[in-house]
Amino acid sequence: MIRILIVDDEHQLIEAFRKKLSKEGMEVFTALNGRAAISIIKQEALDIGLFDIRLPDIDGVELLGRLKEMQPTVEVIMLTGHASVDTAIQSMKLGAYDYLTKPCKLSELHNVILKAYEKKQLKEKNIVLEEHLQRIELHDRLIGESKKMREVKKFISLVSTSNVPVLVLGETGTGKELVARAIHALSTRSANPFVAINASCLQENILESELFGYKKGAFTGAQTDKVGLLEIANKGTFFVDEVGDMGPAIQAKLLRVLEGAVFRKLGDTKEIRVDVRFVFATNKSIEEEIETNRFRKDLFYRLNTFVIVVPPLNDRRDDIPILVEYFMEKHAMGGKKKSISKQAMDLLVEYNWPGNVRELANVLERAVLVSVDRGEILTDDLPHSMVHTMPVAASKNRKQRLNQNTLRLDNIEKEHIERVLMFADGNKSKAARLLGISRKKLYQKIGNDLK
Repeated sequence: MIRILIVDDEHQLIEAFRKKLSKEGMEVFTALNGRAAISIIKQEALDIGLFDIRLPDIDGVELLGRLKEMQPTVEVIMLTGHASVDTAIQSMKLGAYDYLTKPCKLSELHNVILKAYEKKQLKEKNIVLEEHLQRIELHDRLIGESKKMREVKKFISLVSTSNVPVLVLGETGTGKELVARAIHALSTRSANPFVAINASCLQENILESELFGYKKGAFTGAQTDKVGLLEIANKGTFFVDEVGDMGPAIQAKLLRVLEGAVFRKLGDTKEIRVDVRFVFATNKSIEEEIETNRFRKDLFYRLNTFVIVVPPLNDRRDDIPILVEYFMEKHAMGGKKKSISKQAMDLLVEYNWPGNVRELANVLERAVLVSVDRGEILTDDLPHSMVHTMPVAASKNRKQRLNQNTLRLDNIEKEHIERVLMFADGNKSKAARLLGISRKKLYQKIGNDLK
């Protein structure tokens, strides 16, 4: 619905406009002077302004400037019975969409309003694209035909037709974002934005301004208005990864959005209503976070409406050959896809994959590079540490060799991190990227003795 503000001191005229435009399905606000108009602008999010040049207090051109300061994307049509070249030029310089002279036909005005609204929508889409370009990255498809992956796909198909929040659980590197993208792609929102953010990568104050946006002057450094990701995701899907790492203050604000679909920008008094479908993900046990008061119980109940668990790669080894084919195709050099030897494939299938699909993708990308001109990937092209740990995994006596220490998840994780650090030549930023975690989290995991 187009939301339009008409400002004119001729009561009969604005009533005629209001009746006509309301019948066309628009939401119409009216004001007889500039002061009343500014009061409305402060309270309501608008699409179009229709301003008379001559008003009893401030003139329409000044009102245009004030509106553009407060709501920059609104398109404004100037209206006057005393046309002059100077006011027309001044209005256009301030960003007016069009300049009409009284009397004007209601049908003509209606057409101009529709065109102005189209321009506003295009402007907002450009803002969305710019925001997306800052976060865009190539993403893979959700691949797997194992029983567990078929179950995941079935749940995706079931939930994609609704708007209920979805919580995706799974270890790091299992493809939780791919699940969120698949839900979005199958939903009626697929033509609208898919916006993603990782709550563990940003400090709380930055995360808050990214989510909700802010008004100019809200804090030091806020020199212009910023559109928040929630607003950008309007009509689409918003994916919050690592929601378990979100701070208490933001959890409270997010709960309000989930319950009422409204929020306020930082430094603003006006509420913004959004229509967003939420998908959350975490590799943490939210129940444990609740027990230690790090996560709100009421928020958890909202997130927990529909849960999808993405299995670790070890639990769906049947999918490894399919995944290998996919990544070999993806990493084909010069359009030429390499094959993989049976020994190397056996090694990949038997290997314990603590880094899950992300680790498999990295190992294959490296193997394609290391094999240079050879058309086949051999075991020698796989990481040294991986090849030399495999006899343990592949041995018939594997069970006998396992002990309490090797069964502990934290020990396996530590060994894997050490391997990745070795692979990255000790570069912690690179290792964090390969592991799919923040540098801060990597430091937390490796402990002070390895820093």
